[in-house]
Amino acid sequence: MFRLHLNFPLLIALFLASLVTVISVIYVQENTIHTSKENISYQYARFLNQKVKYDADVLGEYINFIQTDNDLAAQFQEGNKKEIFASMEGLYKRLNRDIDVTHMYFIRTDGTVLLRVHDYNRDNDVIERETFKKAKETQKLVHGLEFGLKMNYTLRVVKPWYVNGKLIGYIEVGKEIDKIIDEYAHLLGNNVYIAIKKDIYRDAPDFVQSNLKRNCLVDDYYIAYNTFAIPPQMGSILNGSIEHQDISFQNHEYYVSKIDFSDFSKKKLGYIVFFQDVSIEHNAMYSSVKALIIMLILISSIFFILGYKLIRRKEKNINALTSVLNEQKEELFHASQKLQKLFDLQKNIIILTDGKKLNMANQSMLDFFGFEDLGHFLQHYNCICERFIEDDTFFHLGKVPNGENWVETLNHLSPENRIVAIYDKDNKTHVFSISLNEFEDERFVVAFADISNTMRDQIKLIQKVTHDKLTGAFNREFLDNSIHDIIREIEPNHLGVIMCDIDYFKRVNDTFGHNRGDEVLKEFAATVQKSIRNEDYLIRWGGEEFIVLVKVDTIESLQIIAEHIRTAVQNTYFEEVEKITASLGVTLFQENETILACIAKADKALYTAKANGRNQIQVYEFLE
Repeated sequence: MFRLHLNFPLLIALFLASLVTVISVIYVQENTIHTSKENISYQYARFLNQKVKYDADVLGEYINFIQTDNDLAAQFQEGNKKEIFASMEGLYKRLNRDIDVTHMYFIRTDGTVLLRVHDYNRDNDVIERETFKKAKETQKLVHGLEFGLKMNYTLRVVKPWYVNGKLIGYIEVGKEIDKIIDEYAHLLGNNVYIAIKKDIYRDAPDFVQSNLKRNCLVDDYYIAYNTFAIPPQMGSILNGSIEHQDISFQNHEYYVSKIDFSDFSKKKLGYIVFFQDVSIEHNAMYSSVKALIIMLILISSIFFILGYKLIRRKEKNINALTSVLNEQKEELFHASQKLQKLFDLQKNIIILTDGKKLNMANQSMLDFFGFEDLGHFLQHYNCICERFIEDDTFFHLGKVPNGENWVETLNHLSPENRIVAIYDKDNKTHVFSISLNEFEDERFVVAFADISNTMRDQIKLIQKVTHDKLTGAFNREFLDNSIHDIIREIEPNHLGVIMCDIDYFKRVNDTFGHNRGDEVLKEFAATVQKSIRNEDYLIRWGGEEFIVLVKVDTIESLQIIAEHIRTAVQNTYFEEVEKITASLGVTLFQENETILACIAKADKALYTAKANGRNQIQVYEFLE
């Protein structure tokens, strides 16, 4: 009876310890998988907004171009729909083909449509869209996404049209964003659904109601767009019963997340739902858990047998008990080695630490840094955090407040901010997403999941957003987002601004066509880029105007750089066009002035260069 009473608690303790170990491993791996997948849905929404902003800027430039045509303005004021259509049909077809433009409107001041270039026979209806109302209210260019009754989610760019200071109407250009959604869904490995509230279409026209019957109805939502089959759990996902968790569908496991879906007026229309296949990750996790369970059963059996023997010997004498205890210590040492082996089965880097001392690390960490064992690592470093790269894009020790350690700081951060960059043994940079699970005695199990490939994809997307699509130069969005860093890096009074403009560029378009004009812009940008230094910035300001930001000591040095650019352009052969020239205005950025004020000075100098005969440089400081 004595042995039974002692062995029963031992059996329960072993079972609970094994259960806690298995649950902890499952929790850490599952949390790591969810963290990496959840970050992708946030990236999707952010990249979609960036893409919409970029496309709106491009469409706005085309509207600016259209509104410079005086003949077209006269035809619009005369209400000559046929002539306007003849003038714009070719441009609309090119925009439709090249950048997926699907809508082009010419709208009178009272909101009635004079011409739909994309639908010639439909006119004289009144535009009631929020983007148009906002443009009419502010008399400025307005862009936004609006979900129409035809179930198309469209980017609309509307700008007032003024001639000689008088408002004559509005031009609207738009494009449906299905292709954008498809592109980012494929790039990030997402399956995407757009669910729209059924109430949105309560007062829709008959032809829209007829179209709706072809769409899937899930509870109170229509699935207006999807890149994959619709699962039976979609109703629970939309009503909130299933949110940020895994579901099974068609013999695969999917991680589900969703974000609100709104239009330009901030009205909530429904949700964007993301499905990300996690079958491979789960299979790997289940395999490691099976191996862990087998090992725990073996170890628990050993402990139980040893405990049983210990109890039997305790009934004999103290000497026998001492011998058994010594034997048990040796067995415990071997058991800890086996536990370390279980720890080493994990492919992700996993450590046990309180933020000050590294208590345990798996083989993946040692292989990553190129150390034989943990003792060898601790001879060189006290903590893995000492290997974090100090880059403001990622978390590092410089972001830890006084009085805290790095684990405490990370534990208070959101998952998307728990990202670090670390050099491996070959000095290559890897990016990791970190998940933490409190273990005991203020110690944490910290898992590092390598997301380097995902971050590289994100960097490529950012590269697309910050560069001009045609010329490859930086765009105005890059300038808006980066100018403060550039000024801080170069310092005021050393930042030179050069405004470049191609002389008689309109003649190139009129004589050789816009396609050749685009080629000239690309060749011009390449010529300027070759004539400046790697650390200088070439930015497309708009149309044929470019800005160059350089670091110089004096205005005379800036003149030399500008002259080098002018000469390089003059000496370059441009196919078909042969020769072009450029006029340049230059100035130095002064402390306490805005970058826009400085650019305005360079633009004034450029205007003087144009007025004085072109193909020359004018310095703003010399004009004063």
